[in-house]
Amino acid sequence: MENTKKPRIVAVDDAAFVCETLTSWLRGPYEIHTFLGGAEAVAYLNQHGADLVLLDYDMPEMTGFEVLMKIRHNTDFGKSVPVIFLTAVTNERMEEEMLERGANAYIRKPLDLAVLKKTIAKFLPN
Repeated sequence: MENTKKPRIVAVDDAAFVCETLTSWLRGPYEIHTFLGGAEAVAYLNQHGADLVLLDYDMPEMTGFEVLMKIRHNTDFGKSVPVIFLTAVTNERMEEEMLERGANAYIRKPLDLAVLKKTIAKFLPN
């Protein structure tokens, strides 16, 4: 039997139900790790890295932009890891800013499983 390593996804969202939903949707094909805050996620990423990051934009302790900046400044993996913002923001300027600041994509909330899978597949092809 071949031992294949699953791609590791780190998801950061301050809403526990979003983390639970992402875990139930993505476990199986992916190794999924969820965090309710940016500081915890950054500490994990600095130690373990990830193949893809799903990142809430609006969080109280550390904004999604702050987390993204910390990820991008990690020399081991940060410049190349795909980061997808999860956002309820519908402001086109804010969406442009997410991409300008280094996000690879964004998905609007409420999350749609088909859109999520299709977006992840762009960065983690099977």
